[in-house]
Amino acid sequence: MKIGIIDADLIGRKKHRFPNLASMKISGWHKSNKDDVTLVTSYDNLDDYERIYISKVFTDTVVPEDLLTDCRVVYGGTGFFYDKAAPLPLCIEHHMPDYHLYDEFVNKQINGGGKRVNFKYYLDYSIGFLTRGCFRQCQFCVNRNYKKAEIHSPLNEFMDPSRKKICLLDDNFLSYPEWKRMLLELQNTGKRFQFKQGLDERILTPEKCDVLFQSKYDGEYIYAFDNIDDYSVIESKLKLI
Repeated sequence: MKIGIIDADLIGRKKHRFPNLASMKISGWHKSNKDDVTLVTSYDNLDDYERIYISKVFTDTVVPEDLLTDCRVVYGGTGFFYDKAAPLPLCIEHHMPDYHLYDEFVNKQINGGGKRVNFKYYLDYSIGFLTRGCFRQCQFCVNRNYKKAEIHSPLNEFMDPSRKKICLLDDNFLSYPEWKRMLLELQNTGKRFQFKQGLDERILTPEKCDVLFQSKYDGEYIYAFDNIDDYSVIESKLKLI
């Protein structure tokens, strides 16, 4: 089967520089079933594809409405349905992402003068969730339907040993009871890692700070907090280390 995968944010947002995880998992699953998979980077010339997947993260990314009525098209993601987005089938959700889905696109950009650093998440990182969800249920948040952080996948489900870094997309990692075991597992890989969505500073403890700061962390620590008073709390906690 000839499969076309459209990362709608890649087409609709000029400065978007992060791969679509759902698209990579869909690609990985189809390739494991011997299908011919192509990353489609425009809405033209789609006649050759037997099935077309469209995924987007951002609600303001525009997708042609007539395309969504095409019987070959399967679409989803928070950009379409926000907090009502249906999960991927389990066989796809827990499949190793296809980290080569974007290769042709990235090579074209770099060969055309683009800076490699702008494409680091496509080239250097394994990407995934160890946990999903958050207990805070903030009404503005896409994760407001969760009541707690839950286990999602083991690290080896999405970690490519050939990639030198790990990017974690967890919603509220430090609220999961087994956060320490998972952090130690990350340390044992010897790879630098980051929590791209940030960490909840309101539940930091000296122990959590200590384990974090012993890690080979990638880049700056990003913390989520409600207001300026919360920021003063984080400063006082960090001084305890």
